Amino acid sequence: MKQKLLTLATVLALCLSLAGCTISTPDTVGTVGDQEISSGLYLLAQFDAYQQAAQYAGEDQDPSNVKSFLKATITTGDGESVTVSDFVAQTTEEDLRRYVAVENRFAELSGELDAAYVSQADSYTDQLMENYGDLYAANGIGEETIRQYEYNLSKQASLVNLVYGQDGETPLTDDQLTDHLENEMLYLRYVTVPLYNTSTFAFADEDQTAQMLQLAQDAAADSTPDTFDEVVAAALPDIYAVLDVDLSAEDAASQLGSSFLSQDELDSSFSAADAETLRGLAFGDACAVQYSSSSILIAMRMDPLETLTLDTLRSTVLSDLGTSLVEADMDEAGAALTVSLDQSAMDKLPASKIKMSV
Repeated sequence: MKQKLLTLATVLALCLSLAGCTISTPDTVGTVGDQEISSGLYLLAQFDAYQQAAQYAGEDQDPSNVKSFLKATITTGDGESVTVSDFVAQTTEEDLRRYVAVENRFAELSGELDAAYVSQADSYTDQLMENYGDLYAANGIGEETIRQYEYNLSKQASLVNLVYGQDGETPLTDDQLTDHLENEMLYLRYVTVPLYNTSTFAFADEDQTAQMLQLAQDAAADSTPDTFDEVVAAALPDIYAVLDVDLSAEDAASQLGSSFLSQDELDSSFSAADAETLRGLAFGDACAVQYSSSSILIAMRMDPLETLTLDTLRSTVLSDLGTSLVEADMDEAGAALTVSLDQSAMDKLPASKIKMSV
C-alpha cells in the first residue's frame, strides 16, 4: 500500500509539471457592471497599467525586472507615493471600469462607429501588432483583444459628438465654447529650434543649450504682437549658429507658424515649470522654453478670435472641451459600476508574469 501511495504521488507530481495538466488560464475574470471581462482584456489593462507605472520609475529602479519593480514604491504625477503592485491593481480596475462605462454609454445612445473611426482603429491595431505583436502574445494578449480595445477608444471619442455636439444629447453652447477657447486653449504663433546640428545630428551640450535658450528668451522679450515674426526671424540665424548651422533670413522667416497647443501636450512635452509658464501667458505675451529634450519653443500667445471665427474653430474647441468632459463622465460612470472580479481567476494572471521584452 505504501508503494502504491508513493507511485500515485509521483504520477500526480508529474502531471502537475506538464503543460497540459497545469491549471488552465481562465476565459474570464468576472464582471464589471453587467459585462463579463475576458482574461485577454484583463491582461491588456494590467499590462498597460504596468507601463504607466514604469514611467514613474526612479533612477535606481528597473521596470524590466518585473518582480522586483512590483515591490518598489513610486511617486505618481499627483505626488502620491504608492507601491507599484498597488498602482497596477488600482489602475487596471479603473481602466476596466472606464471600458465598460464607454460601452454602456455608447449603447445607451445607440451609437454606431462611422467608417473613419473603424478604419483608424483597425490601422492602429495593425501597427501595434506589427511592432509589438510578439510582446503582446508573450503576455497572453491577442490581436482581437487589441482591436476591441481600440474600438472602445473610438467609441469614447465618438461620445464627444453624441453627447456634446450640436446635434448631441446635451449640446455645448457658443458661450461655453468661446469661454473654453479663450481661457483654456493656447493658440500660439511660434517656431521650434532643434537642439542638434541638422547636418551632423550632434546634440547641443549643456552650455550650448543654455546659450541658445538665452538668445531665444531675449528675442521673445524684445517682441510685440506686431513685431514677433520679424524679431524672432532675425534672431534665429544666431541661435542656429551656436551649433555651427547656417540659416538664411528667408529660411528663418518661413519656419514660423500658428497652432493650438493642447493641455495634454503641455503636460507631456514640457517640464512642470515651463508648462506653467506657457499656461500663464496672456494674449500678446511671449516666452521661450525647452520643448521636450530636443528643441526650444519660442512662442507668443494670440487671441484666435482676432483672425478666426468660432464656426471655423468649432470642431477643434468641441474636441478639446468635449474630450475632457467625456473623460470625466466616464470616470464618474465607471466608479458607480459594481465590480465582481474573481480573485482566484486573477491570481492565475498575476502581474509578476508580465514580460517587458521577448
